[in-house]
Amino acid sequence: MRGLKDKVTIVTGAGNGIGRGIALRMAQEGCKLVIADIDMKGAGETVRLIQEAGGTAEARQVDLRKVPDIDALIDGVYETYGTIDILVNNAGIQIREWATDFPEEKFDFLMDLNLKAYYFASRAAARHMKQQENGGSIVCISSANSECFTTRRSPYNISKAAVNGLAGTLAVEWGRFNIRINAVAPGYVMTDMVRQGIAEGIIDIDTNLKVIPMKRLLSTEEIGNAVCFLASQEASGITGQTLFVDGGWSRCGLPEEKDL
Repeated sequence: MRGLKDKVTIVTGAGNGIGRGIALRMAQEGCKLVIADIDMKGAGETVRLIQEAGGTAEARQVDLRKVPDIDALIDGVYETYGTIDILVNNAGIQIREWATDFPEEKFDFLMDLNLKAYYFASRAAARHMKQQENGGSIVCISSANSECFTTRRSPYNISKAAVNGLAGTLAVEWGRFNIRINAVAPGYVMTDMVRQGIAEGIIDIDTNLKVIPMKRLLSTEEIGNAVCFLASQEASGITGQTLFVDGGWSRCGLPEEKDL
């Protein structure tokens, strides 16, 4: 896509899952990837896959729950490359528990990673991007759960709804600096974790497919396609938006079995 080749790109939480898929897809477009993760084994594997395919990538360890670590990551990448062109805030966790029983420490842990880290990483990157002639692009990974809520996931749902708001408000503030910030909201994506859940009977795939109009799960590459688009010059006039890549799930009002 236009405007991605050789762009210095940080992807958080890219040691596995959707983050890895995003990083691999961006590497195909010629981005220079920095894989930022607390899991260096997973990050190293992502780097290996990118390099074997002819791409450029390195891994850097970061604890995204700690603002000084976030600042050190962003500033360190800038010192190395002299620019930060794209930031993809992807790292996140899911904790399932009834809202009436959700422990405060788990609530804080989830919010620190799913929301607070996005805010402070975006802020750290923007400090450099606003000084750059071409500004920069930030893409945050939200979720269809930001609008389509599911039980026993209340803090997750809230955090992802807030990510959409984060993209909107920072877009208004930073647009004057030629910094664009958008969100991608995936639906059900076929990751290794999901495959394992299906195999173990934790995930009832037939039930999930009832509320997905396209009747299939998304691939990590499809999420990567959306991220590449929003980060590229093809989306040069788009900021503050949330792009739902969910097979239509967030627009499905009722599972269609007998009510046709």
